[in-house]
Amino acid sequence: MEIGNQRRNSRLIKVTLLIMTFWASFPVFWILRDVGRMIFAPIIYFDNGIFFTWLKNTSIFVGSALSISVICCITAGFVLAVLDVPFRRFLLFATLVTMLIPITAMAMPLYVMIDALGLNDTLLGLILASSFFPFGALLSYLYYTSVLPPDLVGMGRIDGLGDFGIYRYLGIPLSKSLISVVTFFCFVSLWNSYHLPRVLLNEPSRSIMSIGIEAFYGQGTTLIAIVMVIPSVLLYLASQKTIARGIFSGAVKE
Repeated sequence: MEIGNQRRNSRLIKVTLLIMTFWASFPVFWILRDVGRMIFAPIIYFDNGIFFTWLKNTSIFVGSALSISVICCITAGFVLAVLDVPFRRFLLFATLVTMLIPITAMAMPLYVMIDALGLNDTLLGLILASSFFPFGALLSYLYYTSVLPPDLVGMGRIDGLGDFGIYRYLGIPLSKSLISVVTFFCFVSLWNSYHLPRVLLNEPSRSIMSIGIEAFYGQGTTLIAIVMVIPSVLLYLASQKTIARGIFSGAVKE
């Protein structure tokens, strides 16, 4: 009986202290809210809150293009490294050459292609034009070359695995570090992309943050720059161990 009373008293004390702490902290939260409004006011209230439209467009663009790019890079690297495909050397050479061509030189051909599809000044057109990351494909090729030697692939074929089976049961389980590395670099490239969005997007309501940042020149420029940096930093901090393992130990078998 006495133990039960002690437990009830302990719970009552905890609840009382929690209520008192919240009540005492409420003015602090109120002040921080007002300070936050003052700091972020140039962004929040700029042009009737168009910043949030740009943020939504950027999220759709980066999320869609990132998913397509990572899947294509991982698959292309596996095919070139493991499967006996024709013109393998030519495809590798073409991938390397594509990496060397500046995006400013590719912007106009991509614009003509997207305009011919009737997708000019749309997020879908921008997503299609940006969903190619040759560095990720080359990185995937080098990774699979080290983690999937011919002997291992041959053992998989002896067990009755076809090309897709080798990709599913051998390639994907060994590519966790690779996926993290490709995702990180691809995300940074898409999040900071400027030239293609500048060429393909004209309507301000369809713009993304990397273009819209120009509108904040002289009013909240530093703040919007910090906002642009935060996602890349958070992504790296969340997956830094996996990224480091994928970069420095390409032959790690998980």
